[in-house]
Amino acid sequence: MVVKKVLIKPLEPLMFRSQGEFEPLITGSHTSAQSLIIPRPSTIAGLFGYILFNGTPLSNNDWLDNVVHLLDNMTIYGTLIEADGKYLFPLRMGNLFALVKQKTLSSLPDLLKGGEEYEKWEKGIYDIFYEKNFLFELIGSQDRIGISIDKQTRTVKEHYLYTARYISFKERNIAYAVFIDSDDKSDKMKGASQPVIETLFAPNKIDGMNGKVINFGGESRVVKIEVKNSDDVIIEGVNEDYYLALSPILIPDDSLDDFLDNVTKYVAMGKVDKITLGFDISRKRRKEMRTAVLEGSVIKKDFINAFKGNDRFEKYQKIGYNTITPLNKLKLGKVNVY
Repeated sequence: MVVKKVLIKPLEPLMFRSQGEFEPLITGSHTSAQSLIIPRPSTIAGLFGYILFNGTPLSNNDWLDNVVHLLDNMTIYGTLIEADGKYLFPLRMGNLFALVKQKTLSSLPDLLKGGEEYEKWEKGIYDIFYEKNFLFELIGSQDRIGISIDKQTRTVKEHYLYTARYISFKERNIAYAVFIDSDDKSDKMKGASQPVIETLFAPNKIDGMNGKVINFGGESRVVKIEVKNSDDVIIEGVNEDYYLALSPILIPDDSLDDFLDNVTKYVAMGKVDKITLGFDISRKRRKEMRTAVLEGSVIKKDFINAFKGNDRFEKYQKIGYNTITPLNKLKLGKVNVY
């Protein structure tokens, strides 16, 4: 197994759109967008796929198949925020959102087990979201106003007004961090000579991203890519009571009723919502919507292997969805849905 850490360093304010239409004809004369704090996996996978694209036409009309094909034998895990060389983790309770240190996460199991009195539990949660939250210390916003131009008359269209709230890091030494496992278990590696292996082996492709300056996100904002060697942070097997979702955990439609009927059995704290998986630029339409446990939610051990999906859900996992880590250490895994 070869694991690389990829840092995505913003060079200007960023915009990561969530679900909802950003179109005056649908939402009225005024519409607005507010960026997500952490980009969704399909946005990050699309960035890597764009870098790896060599100009060969992609015959498949399915966006997910195309991205998986470009990633080849890579599996993406993430997303964290790295500040001054230390990781900050997303944490969510309903609409409350925080960026916290690992030490703060380690205190959660005692609060979540239910043995504490309500007053003590409430104080512990308050301390996390209001006293130990680095979100507002590290991340700010930038509001922008836009209009629409009639291309024929070169005049401003009436009733076409929008506002957008971008996010910006307050310091230069902050980046999004994802990990890529490039372990190739495919048949093409079996019996191959060393030169062939080196040609096929994905770390060469990942290292080739290093130093790239490229557009990223919904408004094509500029970021710089930095690739580093990483310790083995990938785990297999489940032995903890609670796990943190580092990316949205997608729920198969066939399992949705069971999940919603027993949501407290599977989710200790966090938020469940409908999300879109981004925008398909080549086909000029939104990608599919899925029900998801959002990043920053704390899930229970019973959730890890509770539901079975299909091959498509395996591909979702490959591009970064369903990433989890124990609360007390950075050891990345996946919620198995296939």
